[in-house]
Amino acid sequence: MGRPDGLARSAKDAPENVRDGVRAWYIVAAVQTLTAVLQMVMSLQDSRSVMAQVRTQMDTLSLPDGVTEQTLVNGTIITSLLVNLIAVAVCTYLTSRVARGGIRSRTFLTVGSIYLALMALLQVFTSPPDTGSTPMVLLIGAGTIVSGVIAVVGLWLVTRPDNADWFGLPDKAEIEAYAEKVAKRNEELDKERAEKKAEKERRKKDR
Repeated sequence: MGRPDGLARSAKDAPENVRDGVRAWYIVAAVQTLTAVLQMVMSLQDSRSVMAQVRTQMDTLSLPDGVTEQTLVNGTIITSLLVNLIAVAVCTYLTSRVARGGIRSRTFLTVGSIYLALMALLQVFTSPPDTGSTPMVLLIGAGTIVSGVIAVVGLWLVTRPDNADWFGLPDKAEIEAYAEKVAKRNEELDKERAEKKAEKERRKKDR
């Protein structure tokens, strides 16, 4: 599975659906980056939820000398931002590979798109957090929903049947031809089994 000649040198020869889907995923990466930054700003402005998490962890761990509770809170917020940015960078790299025909990268981003869609769905039906300013909460929620919707659009475009050849996948005609060969082979095997069974019964009668 995959392109027999490896990834294409560039995406300029990719089908239009693939190019549009890749653009959609790049937009998702940009929105996710903005959402992560907004989440950091909101947490720094109102760190009560992060503070509660840190205090829960401190119940079982003691603070090192010179390390304050606020230091741990700030470190947790910044670490969360870095993790999100690394995830966005990885997905952006995989998106560039999808544009060049990377089937494994497409599979990974398919899972990611489904995850973002589920997060968007949860965002619609869950109550807003008790912490953070209302504008920030609305912006982050909107970013989550927009990311999920655009990710699904990108997934739909990239996985169109017409794109099979670009990713080195068998097209519909090849799949039907293969299924026909399998069905024909199964018929031959069934016929052979029936002949063997008839031969055994004939031998029993001859005895």
